[in-house]
Amino acid sequence: MNQFVVKPVSNAEKAVGENRNQKRTQASIWKEVIEALVDPTAGMEEPERANYEQKIMQKLRTGKRLSSEELDYLRIHNPDLYRTAMRVENSRKALRTKLSNCKSKEEAQQVISDQMEVLKASKDDPDQAYMAEMVKKEVETFKKSSAYAKLPATKEEAKKKHKAKDLAESPWKEEKAGENLQKAAIYSRMQVQCETISKLAQGFV
Repeated sequence: MNQFVVKPVSNAEKAVGENRNQKRTQASIWKEVIEALVDPTAGMEEPERANYEQKIMQKLRTGKRLSSEELDYLRIHNPDLYRTAMRVENSRKALRTKLSNCKSKEEAQQVISDQMEVLKASKDDPDQAYMAEMVKKEVETFKKSSAYAKLPATKEEAKKKHKAKDLAESPWKEEKAGENLQKAAIYSRMQVQCETISKLAQGFV
């Protein structure tokens, strides 16, 4: 009959195990600290965090751009919605590039029509509703801009006034100004968080 002998754990093995647990604990702490650094809802109570996510959802539903902080929140707390938001944002950038390169209102209308056809063809896409609202928002913003107003009506006129577009302002000038204010607020918050991380790091030295 075989007998199983329990081998006593040496002090050295105990030390190795404790060291691994300590490293694992430190790694988990650092992970939480780094996530807190980029998480705009760090320190919020659950109702406040839920309200924050609802605001993000509302922005997506109405075609508005999400801030970098809002995208960070989704990446940490809602990966599925984050993938949707990034897909919408990439499509937004592509549409803006096409519209910005238009030399006439006629050309811009063709870009818009092509985009509408793409939306119709993707009616079974789970993100289609978000995409449609984004396109609607971007087209409205573009058509209200001075850049669009200064465009010649036709391609033929554009050839005669090829420098007209260079004189127009960006259709998204106001949005960029708002982004600069957001970046200043983020920088201020990160300074405070970096000081917290620095104090925590001194505890591991």
